[in-house]
Amino acid sequence: MSPQKKLHDWYLLHKRDLPFRKKKQAYPIWISEVMLQQTRVAAMLPLFENFLRRFPNPEELAKASEEEVLAHWKGLGYYSRARNIRKAAIQIVNLYNGSFPKDLELVLKLPGIGNYTARAILSIAYDLPYAVLDGNVKRVLSRYTGYVKNILGPKADLELQEKANEFLNLEFPGDHNQAMMELGATICLPESPKCLVCPLMEGCFARIHGKTKEIPIREKNQKQIVLQGEIWIVQKDDVYLLIKEHKNRFLKGMFHLPYGFLGELPNNEYHPSDFFHFLGSYQGQCQNLGTIKHTITHHKLEYSVPHLKLNQTMELETFLKTSNIEFKWVKLDSLETEFPSSLAKKVKKILLY
Repeated sequence: MSPQKKLHDWYLLHKRDLPFRKKKQAYPIWISEVMLQQTRVAAMLPLFENFLRRFPNPEELAKASEEEVLAHWKGLGYYSRARNIRKAAIQIVNLYNGSFPKDLELVLKLPGIGNYTARAILSIAYDLPYAVLDGNVKRVLSRYTGYVKNILGPKADLELQEKANEFLNLEFPGDHNQAMMELGATICLPESPKCLVCPLMEGCFARIHGKTKEIPIREKNQKQIVLQGEIWIVQKDDVYLLIKEHKNRFLKGMFHLPYGFLGELPNNEYHPSDFFHFLGSYQGQCQNLGTIKHTITHHKLEYSVPHLKLNQTMELETFLKTSNIEFKWVKLDSLETEFPSSLAKKVKKILLY
């Protein structure tokens, strides 16, 4: 029996019962794949089901405002994914009458969809012969084939994609891709893989040669960027200021508490805005509530939290209007809804402490 057949039989017996696997429909598969980037299945499932209840098809998603889509993305982080999903839905409605295209090149032109996501959708929804390559698949392939180069290296994706293509089960490409990902998620674990119950154990290079701890090789070249700054709580009576700045390094296109970075900064994309400098004129009127630590991708952020209570906001609002910065005032119990980021939860906690 071929290893592909063994893998397929194993998958049919042991696959997890997940809602996005119930129907071979491109739209929910697409949403699930994007949500699962940087998010564990258990954390993603309730948010996925809630998202689909509100946006059951591309047409509903395309009609929604960006703010509403971001609000339904709350808890998943990496909000550029939500903005790209909405943009892609608009293109799918306008260019393809609401039907997800079946051509790989067309799918890759949609906002926010890369090689892995495109191949996953097309293979799982339409059974097209595209092999996927994500972190789990890289680990399985590296161990099974004996790939001993750095999987984070510049040529690794191309070389492992070739191996994935060669190993693809052409009869059941969608099931095969899901089986490879399932194997990596449940059996071929980063630490302590369960080799004795693995359907691919007989031909696995790493198991045969006792190298499951050494393979795959992961050598990160990217250094973590450490930034220090301030995130401001500006209060008027019982409401709090949120702004929307489109040139920020983080939280683009989202209403958020005013923030900026200080000290020696690596390049222009981190430099504080004019409004952040304007807030500095109120520094003497603030109470510092402490510090908040936050991590975004390879950035380690540490914010101090100035709390500014204003009786009169005309000067501040005039500055915002003349700078073409959108703003609004929200109540504390709406803060996390209007500013859908885990940062809002941290700020609310420090404010109520």
